[in-house]
Amino acid sequence: MTTENDLFFLPQEEIKKATSQNYRQYFCGNLQRPQLLQFMQTERLEVGISDYQTFTADTPHYHSTTADMIYILSGEFHVLILENEKTLLLHQGDFLSIPPEMAYASKAKAGTKVLFFKYCNGNDKVSVEPSESVKKWLEKRI
Repeated sequence: MTTENDLFFLPQEEIKKATSQNYRQYFCGNLQRPQLLQFMQTERLEVGISDYQTFTADTPHYHSTTADMIYILSGEFHVLILENEKTLLLHQGDFLSIPPEMAYASKAKAGTKVLFFKYCNGNDKVSVEPSESVKKWLEKRI
């Protein structure tokens, strides 16, 4: 496994192959779960890609200690802030930073690719039980 001090290269063919089998893959991080893509071992930085080949609604959650930062590479990505049910619509080239402890739900249109970044100390993701209105929002296809 490579570390932060090693030269590290991931060819796009390997990234495409891995994301065709599992839509979310990490390029670097202090990962506890196995994944298909070789990754660089880093202590606090996580960087990865989500390649939503089909409509996908992710489990509502928040991060307890880190901001969740996303950059839209292609497609259409919807974020629902749970506190006030404000909806954000992101397209190619948009960047969003969601602060720690801000609960949100998200869904992606088929063909969407998202690059994500987190500066953290391990997995700080906390799942949130969605309200009925959030469940309906998640189920509505885009």
